[in-house]
Amino acid sequence: MGRREQAVASRCRVWIVRYDGLPPANWQDVPAGAITVEPAEDGAMTVRRASRYVESFNRAALGVRRKLWAVAVPVSIRYDGDPQPGEPLA
Repeated sequence: MGRREQAVASRCRVWIVRYDGLPPANWQDVPAGAITVEPAEDGAMTVRRASRYVESFNRAALGVRRKLWAVAVPVSIRYDGDPQPGEPLA
């Protein structure tokens, strides 16, 4: 995730992806043709925590040449159904 996205997003969801071909050169790169496998954890993380998770996972993956990779995706959290101030609760 680039600095611009980090400045805009306050939360990220980390996804584990699989890929074919060569592994990325650096832990922060997204592999070409990445396909999502599963979320790394339930829920969203802070940008800082997501970045640490991705770095740790991907450095380990580079060391063993795994075809799995972690990618942080900026997300928005919506509270559908959350009451508004002054709204009666039934």
